[in-house]
Amino acid sequence: MPVAISISISTSLSLLILLPLFLLRQNRCSAAWWIWLPVVISALAGITITCLMTGNERSLAQTVVSFIVGLAAMWLLIPILESRYRIVAFFKALSVLAGFSLLAFAPTLLARQSGWIDLRPYLAALLALASLAATLALTFGGFSVRRRFGRIRFLFWLAVWTVLAWTVIASPFVIISSLNGDIEWGASLLAILYASAISLALLLPLVLLSFFQPFYQARFFGFFNLSQADQSAGAAVPPGDLQASFMGHSSHLKAN
Repeated sequence: MPVAISISISTSLSLLILLPLFLLRQNRCSAAWWIWLPVVISALAGITITCLMTGNERSLAQTVVSFIVGLAAMWLLIPILESRYRIVAFFKALSVLAGFSLLAFAPTLLARQSGWIDLRPYLAALLALASLAATLALTFGGFSVRRRFGRIRFLFWLAVWTVLAWTVIASPFVIISSLNGDIEWGASLLAILYASAISLALLLPLVLLSFFQPFYQARFFGFFNLSQADQSAGAAVPPGDLQASFMGHSSHLKAN
């Protein structure tokens, strides 16, 4: 079982992530290949979490990896997702994330069923919902720090909006279950928190890449329409600039 999972994962990663790497002209540089670092980290974290929760459930592991493929594709295609209108950028990002995620999951969905219960259609629906939640969280997270950007601020708002997005998505299911009288509120709340935590765990390596790698950092600021000056607002003043400012101030005092 682990061998089959690793083969399926490597195939999905190599085939689908390489498409945006080679097809988009802006990605034909060595800096774009930094995407593999957060992808591998997210994949290892996601597979570990699913194995601990379900015990080597292949379809669930493939669902997580498919979602990571979608996130990587979105990060690689950010130059064509940018728009001055946030609603347009939102739907373009959602289409890429959901499309690549479901495309990566297609081999699992079309494979022969094994076991008594086939959860693959539900996992495909979960992929679509996860894509919606992640896109909502990223969009509103970027909007929340548009006036004053900060890495910690963005991570805080990303976590807040992720929980809120999953809460909104889960609300119709919770309402229907409550009408039928077969709902456990504690289990529903835990499910929302688990989904939010897993989404954040898979998103975090890519967000950190955008914080510290110049190639993806420029794309990150461009997608959210953030000023590059916001990033260095709290940076230390270079010694040369500090000295020039001091000399100019001294000259001004002497002149007076």
